[in-house]
Amino acid sequence: MAMRITTFSNDGKGGTQFGHEEINLNVGLSDFLATSPMMSSAQPCKRYFFTELPSGYSSSKDFSSRRQLCVLLSGEVELRSSAGDVERLSAGAVLRLDDTDYENPSREIRVIGDQVARILAVQLD
Repeated sequence: MAMRITTFSNDGKGGTQFGHEEINLNVGLSDFLATSPMMSSAQPCKRYFFTELPSGYSSSKDFSSRRQLCVLLSGEVELRSSAGDVERLSAGAVLRLDDTDYENPSREIRVIGDQVARILAVQLD
């Protein structure tokens, strides 16, 4: 069984691109979570924080200061790559940001609707 997440990375040409990754969920990795028999392998992380983007928020020329995994806890956001590709994410979505090229910032984000977007960001390195 697998869980699909969205990825956002630099394209190697000065822009950004979307991708998707399948996270494998396996049975019986440990007895730690007896009530949840399906889980992925553990991945290292550095720190985490929460952020809130108000309704109507938008930004452009963004980049990620380090690789991070983001979980959208509430609200809905729209991300746009430098190629103009757009993906909408709603509460529960998981996004890995790998667009760490600060010399070519090109991610756009916009909060859609009337609800704030609350995000858990887990920095991977």
